[in-house]
Amino acid sequence: MSAEQNLKDNTSNKEVLSKKSETVTGDVYVQDVHKYFGVTKALNGVNFNANFGEIHAIVGGNGCGKSTLAKVMSGVLPIDKGKVSVLGHTPTSPVMAREMGIATVFQEVMIAEEASVVDNLFVGSDSFWYKNLTQREKVLKAQELMEDLAGEYIDPYTQVFNLSLPIKAWITIGRAFLRENTKVLILDESSAALDFDSTERLFKK
Repeated sequence: MSAEQNLKDNTSNKEVLSKKSETVTGDVYVQDVHKYFGVTKALNGVNFNANFGEIHAIVGGNGCGKSTLAKVMSGVLPIDKGKVSVLGHTPTSPVMAREMGIATVFQEVMIAEEASVVDNLFVGSDSFWYKNLTQREKVLKAQELMEDLAGEYIDPYTQVFNLSLPIKAWITIGRAFLRENTKVLILDESSAALDFDSTERLFKK
């Protein structure tokens, strides 16, 4: 190896090391985050940061770690190494994340098929934000929200198994918009079940 090549390699290594050791800051950030599933490296030294008022898109192929990143930022999965900070705290459970103001819509359409639209929207919310709402108030709020999101009237009393996949997707998205304390919204491929017009409406919202 020539001296010139050796110098280039050393310089390159120093640049890589300095990038890894950089301090990441922001209202939301992950720094040198690692997450393993056995021998699979789902996240391998990930750095990311965002501030209030910003919208970011993380792009990559299937299996590159996008959903895993969303889950470690939402307190669903613990990390093996690194740091996650959202609003100055590290969420260690989905409940803690919700209390901090993180609303996450996961890639999977999580729906109780035998329950009504209104019950699906408000599931798990009573102890947080809507404890004092009457059932009628919840129904009216559900009707207004779903019409705003889906662009059409959806009967709040309809059992969800009767609805199309796009409407079910809107229900999972609607849960995030119902929360009064939402400060950070994480969407994990939430437009996958939506058509073009619905996707545009979601992004506008």
